[in-house]
This record gives sequence, C-alpha cells and structure tokens, in this order.
Amino acid sequence: MSGQDAISRLPDEVLACILSSLTTKQAASTSVLSKRWRNVFAFVNNLDLDDRDSVRTLARHRRENSKRFKAFVSSFLDTQGSSKFIKKFTLKIHVNVQNRYGLDPACVESWICNVLDRGVVDLDLSIITFQGKSPPVLTLDVMRKTLVKLSLNLGRCFIVKLPQDISLPLLRTLCLNSVGFDRDCDVVGTLLSRCPFLEEIYFEESNSKKPSLPVQIQWSSSSLKRLSIRFNDFVKISFDFPNLVFFELSYESGSEFLNVNLDSLIEARLNHRCPTRGYDYSHVNLIHLINGISNVRTLHLCSLFLDEMIFTFYFTFNEILPMFHNLVCLSIESKKSRGWKILPHIIRNSPNLETLIFKGLKHRCDVCSGDVCDCYLSSRRNRPSCLTASRVKVLEILDYRVYCRSDESQLKHFLAKLTCLEVVKLSASNLDMPPTGWHKSLRTIPRASRNCKFQVIP
Repeated sequence: MSGQDAISRLPDEVLACILSSLTTKQAASTSVLSKRWRNVFAFVNNLDLDDRDSVRTLARHRRENSKRFKAFVSSFLDTQGSSKFIKKFTLKIHVNVQNRYGLDPACVESWICNVLDRGVVDLDLSIITFQGKSPPVLTLDVMRKTLVKLSLNLGRCFIVKLPQDISLPLLRTLCLNSVGFDRDCDVVGTLLSRCPFLEEIYFEESNSKKPSLPVQIQWSSSSLKRLSIRFNDFVKISFDFPNLVFFELSYESGSEFLNVNLDSLIEARLNHRCPTRGYDYSHVNLIHLINGISNVRTLHLCSLFLDEMIFTFYFTFNEILPMFHNLVCLSIESKKSRGWKILPHIIRNSPNLETLIFKGLKHRCDVCSGDVCDCYLSSRRNRPSCLTASRVKVLEILDYRVYCRSDESQLKHFLAKLTCLEVVKLSASNLDMPPTGWHKSLRTIPRASRNCKFQVIP
C-alpha cells in the first residue's frame, strides 16, 4: 500500500490533528489536494494567522493582499461555524490607521470575539499599527472562563479597560508586552486578585508618552511562580509572592521599593536603568528589595545595579547588607563605566557561593573596587582577600578579550586567590587562533588550586 493510500485511510479527526500541528498557511495548502482535504482543514483547532508577508510586498500590492488575507480568515471562521472548538489562536497582523493598507480594526475585533466565544484556551495577539495621529483602539472582552494563556503585544493601538467583575479562573500564563492601560487602573494587580491559579506573568510597560501605571502598585499572589517585569515610569512598588521561584526586574532610577516578600525565590535577575525621559537622576534605597531576595540561589546583577547597591549599603543610606546563605551562583554584568565596589561584600556574605560568572571583565578601576579587582594591588598586598576565603568552584568569563593585558591580569588575579577553584570556563570575544593553542597557553598561569582546569566554550 502506498504512503498516500495509508494517509487517506486515516479518519478525519486524526488528519485534523496532524494539520493542527502545522502553520495555518501550510495546513490551508492541503485543501487543493481534494474536496475531502478541504473539509478536513475546516476541523483544525490551532490557528496561526500572520499577514506580515503581505505588508512586505510592494506598496501598490499591499491593499489587495490585505483584502485577500481578510477574506481568507473570515471565510475560514465562517466555514468552521460558531460551535467548533478552538484550542490556540495566534494572530500577527497590521491594523489600518489612515485608510492606507492594513486591516480594519472592527474586522479584527470580530475575529477575536469569534474565537473567544468558541472557548479558546491559548490566545496570542500581536497587532502592529502604521504611523498615524489617531491609532485605533480595540475593545476586547477577555472575560472567558476557558482561557489558560493570554498574550498581548499591541503597542499603542490597544487600551485595556477591565470590568470590575472580571474573572479568569483557569488563567495560568499572562504576557502583556507594551500594552497601554488607563492611568488609574492597575490591570496586573486586578488580574492577580481575579486569577486564583495564575503561575506566570511577563509584563513590559508601554513606551507611550502617557504613563501606564499608577504611582504606587501593590501586587500579591500566592499562586504566582514566575514574574518578569519592566517598568519605564517611576513607581512605588510592593511585592508579596511567597511561592515565586523566578523573578526578573528591570526598572528606571527613581523607583522605590516598599515591601518585598519573595521567600521561595530560586533565581533573580535585576536590571537598573538610567532614566531616558529627562528626569533627574536620584539614588534609590534598595534595602527592601535586597532583603526580599536574600534567600535566592542564583542571582544576576547588571553593572548599574551594582553601583546602586553601594549607595544603599555604604554611602547614602548606610544600610546593612544581608547574608545570602543560599546563594550558589552569582552572575555579574560588567561595563567600563561601572565599578565593582559592592562585589567583595556580596562574596563575603555568600558563604556557599560555588559559581561566579562575569559577562566581560571591563570595569571602572579605582581604590574602592575591592580585592576582587586586581587594580591598585600594591596598596593592599598584605590585606586578606574575600576570594581566598571563598568556596567558588566554577569561574566563568564571557566575552573574554584574548591578548588584552587587563583581562589577562584580572584572570591571573582570580587564579591566584581562588583556592577551591575546579573549572575555569572562558568564552573569547576576539579569538583569532585555534582553541587548542589558546588552551595550552592558559595552562602556564599559576593557580592557587591544583585541581583547576580550563574549558574553552564557544
């Protein structure tokens, strides 16, 4: 029996499952095979619709291509009928602004309402608007009990207004990327209180000129396990997530942390950004944030955040740096304009630290850089080093500059001080000789640990 005959003998339900694993464009191409395949295509429950190909064409063809795309989607949804269950609906489109090319907002709204009424489980919307003075505003009623995952990437064209009685009892994943909100409406806080099983949130504040968050936010959830957020405007922040295991935070200078409860945290990524809208720079007291993440096992810190920590704990606010008893992996991003002043204090307060990662070794060298740095070694040659007492077993250096004297000197300093070191992983940014030759040259560097080995990573 031929392969084609074997496939044709499968029931429609099985063929529909196969087509659902393809993109909608690929699945639609099978409808030319026979009338039966056209009927099977109407049973797919995963729709992945993308009009970006039509926009990339010549300008004179875009309007016609948009009409064809609109006709295809509308016809397909009508063919399926209102009773057909949709599992996942992905829509990546361009919306018309000034009667040029793109889709009509009202038409897009009707498509989304169609799949919501049919019990969609995973809704992923990415809507792009062309430049114009009056971006369209889409009104969506996402109050559906079937939604498990909701992803919105809608830029300036979408203003979210939630009804007071909204309830999404099955929602577990929420992604809000550059979605605009009313100033007086803390949408994320509201959803946290109305989604009892929510486990993951990705939130990126809209880049529009109008602020999209209230001045003070208080977020809490006992079910949340992963949280990734990016703030643009200055806000006062309170977090209460007792079961959170992953936390990623990127915020601008001026944000203030009030109460932070993250007792179950395993991994944290902290990024502090300079303001980009003309605000005066001011240092922030990070004591509540640092105390809130002190139980973390893996910690990633950007270069500016390191600078801000020194103002919190030793200069401006003179707070006491907490102990990091559970910390086993510390990752540091380095930049030439930022120093390592706080780094020795973090290492001393991390008695169980085993892995130390540097994303580049460039940093500002000064007397206050501490004994982690090899700068001004002669002034403190006889002082004890935090590295000597450290239990670090793995040292990983990314973007290592081969033949750079400062990088080589810093590497020698690490090797001379880390007595428990077992593996040094190096990823070179300018490697111009075979890895084997470079690996042999590293073996001649004196090491405090006899068991230390080198590993060159791509």
